[in-house]
Amino acid sequence: MQPIKTIQIPLTPIEKRAPVKVYLLRPRGTLYWGGAGLDGDYVRPQIEAFRRAGIAHCFAGITNSATIDLPKDYEFLGTLIDAIRSGLTIRSRDDGEWTITSGMAAEATQFNLIGYSYGSLLAAQTAWSYARAGHVIDHLVLVGSPIEAGFLGDLRGHKGIRKTTVINLTEHGDPIYAGMPWAELALAAPLLGKQMISDKGEGHFYYAHVVPDSLRRWAALAQRVAAEGLR
Repeated sequence: MQPIKTIQIPLTPIEKRAPVKVYLLRPRGTLYWGGAGLDGDYVRPQIEAFRRAGIAHCFAGITNSATIDLPKDYEFLGTLIDAIRSGLTIRSRDDGEWTITSGMAAEATQFNLIGYSYGSLLAAQTAWSYARAGHVIDHLVLVGSPIEAGFLGDLRGHKGIRKTTVINLTEHGDPIYAGMPWAELALAAPLLGKQMISDKGEGHFYYAHVVPDSLRRWAALAQRVAAEGLR
């Protein structure tokens, strides 16, 4: 019987091996998140206004951590929960994974995220998550956003987010503005409640209430956003 020969194969230390490239599908298109509840009557017309302004591949934004599904008779509770989340949790940076679950368009030339009110926080968290994963966000647009100042600074400082645009609605009487401290946001709650139930398109709800002037307002917002370079 021949003796068994042992062959030793030299192994390359892990730190000396060539890195393995992992190719991820690059997200494309423009996603728009509306305010608390994410289903107001203004969402679809606003998306159509964005498209008419030249932001062709625009869709309603949905993430894996957006809102809570409730029976129709209790949908107002979902809106209330979203509003509470805006003030207490997601206005600050979350390093968890926020994944877009709505449609995107491979033929689009940009990857843009737009959010209004509560939706601005979803857009911000989604942008932060995708940028940290190595993707490039061409434009992040925050409208009427209660975002915390430190988180806003992080977004503006990340190289993966090419441009962050803030559109405050203070000129329309909105007590909310991007970067405001929590105490000031809490004090604004009574006025926000009055503006919400008035249903007149005042203050923070300038774009959210359907009023006789809404078509012009939605078109003006779309044109302003398009002027920032979104396509």
